[in-house]
Amino acid sequence: MHTFTTLVLMLVLVAGPVAAAQKEMAPVDQVRALRSLAGGIPIGSRVKVQVREGRRMTATLMEVTNDAIVVQRVTRVPEPPVTVRFDELAALQRQDKSGFTVGKAVGIGLAAGAGAILTLFAIMFSLSD
Repeated sequence: MHTFTTLVLMLVLVAGPVAAAQKEMAPVDQVRALRSLAGGIPIGSRVKVQVREGRRMTATLMEVTNDAIVVQRVTRVPEPPVTVRFDELAALQRQDKSGFTVGKAVGIGLAAGAGAILTLFAIMFSLSD
């Protein structure tokens, strides 16, 4: 028990300065980094945008300027494009739809099962002659 307490105490003493060494970026550096990130995303891509106020939206990237990005929200009812300045932007992420989802897995499983059953029926039909 004494060894365990000593190990936990050493871990806390070592991890404390490491966590405190991380510094937040200056606002100018954040704007520069977000501008660079936005410049690398192709126009027409679907993106997730989060504003510093906490508001989030999924949108299509329409334009990247020196001061802002222009996006059009993905909604059921069309909305006009929205301009979001880089100093108001908290996060910007390109959204990829190329993942392997549960729906794809179910579809592949159903297709494989149907193919196997049809193959068995074809074999039984050819042997019955």
